[in-house]
Amino acid sequence: MAYIRTLLLIMVASVLPAATAAQSRQEQFPPLRLLTEHSPPGMYLDEQGKVAGVTVDLIRILQRRLNEAGEIELLPWARAFELARSQSNIALFETARSKDRENLFKWVGPLKLIQTALYGHSSRFEPDLNSARLNPRLIACDYVNSQNISFLKSTGFDDTRNLILTSKHGECFNLFTAGKVDLIILNDAAAAQVEASLQAAGNSGLFRVNTLQETELYLAFSRDVSDDRIAAWQQALEQSYRDGTMRQLYQSVYSEAAITRLEAMAATDEPKLQRLIN
Repeated sequence: MAYIRTLLLIMVASVLPAATAAQSRQEQFPPLRLLTEHSPPGMYLDEQGKVAGVTVDLIRILQRRLNEAGEIELLPWARAFELARSQSNIALFETARSKDRENLFKWVGPLKLIQTALYGHSSRFEPDLNSARLNPRLIACDYVNSQNISFLKSTGFDDTRNLILTSKHGECFNLFTAGKVDLIILNDAAAAQVEASLQAAGNSGLFRVNTLQETELYLAFSRDVSDDRIAAWQQALEQSYRDGTMRQLYQSVYSEAAITRLEAMAATDEPKLQRLIN
């Protein structure tokens, strides 16, 4: 009996430090409100109405490793973006990082590297078409607060005439696949999904009008979140790149090139993933 009591005491003592550390962290940091949008395959609602997706799975793994409480909510992008700007203890993902947004948030990432391009229905466009010669009668679609709106406006689209701006990212997908808009901006993973949906419905495929840019997507934290907490999230994210966690989640939906670039960036000491936008 004495041996058993001693063994139990050792077991309890070994558990207490981890439990105490988790409790201490939760007392030190209030729970985060993690916000995202509908943007499959990274984030979407599954058949049970729960937030799912490969990026969501990665964020939940980081939460467990950091002993971070907080539910993940899926909201229209414009609303989620405004909440992240105006309220405390918010983390918004996946957020494109840019010069005009740099001082609005504290950044952890990148979570993903994506290439975006302007696409149309292949049956409606000439093979040698580019964005400089688009018919002004064509209708484009994007969502409010998208980083791509300035590009669309620079090529002649206007939200009072031939540019539809939606509150939800997925609404443009639905309008495009239904043939109600002519042009849409997609990243490479989303383009593959839209292409499959069009072909399954017996429609023509996608036509890439032109490539816009490679975009880095981040976790954008509200400015009140402490630097120590930001650093912990950054370290946990980089560790998930080094230990294969990210690869296991991403490899079924994202390109090998994008995955290996993230792994290479995490493997180097300088520059860190969470670098400043110049």
